[in-house]
Amino acid sequence: MKFPMRIFGEIKGLEPETIDSLSRKSLSPFRLRDNRLEIEYEGPYIDIEPLLDEIAGALEEVGHGHVDCIDHENWEVIRYLIRQGAWSSRRINPDDVLEAYKWQ
Repeated sequence: MKFPMRIFGEIKGLEPETIDSLSRKSLSPFRLRDNRLEIEYEGPYIDIEPLLDEIAGALEEVGHGHVDCIDHENWEVIRYLIRQGAWSSRRINPDDVLEAYKWQ
């Protein structure tokens, strides 16, 4: 294992005003692509929650998404669901990760 953390996800349904607002902020490691935010990260531990606060606060009603943070050292996945103004999270055993998608 080269890095302890991997993060994947996307946030869809962004309105033009949201895209404009978010494009002026540093949201690394998220990338704006068309009308969505994407993340594909592998590296040292980072605190993704302040970024999710920023993104959720800027979302319009149609915006929504998910982000999965895989912690290889502690063998757990934290799944974040993002909606307008808020996000929620849930810890999932990686051995049961596909079954846990029913939570969405």
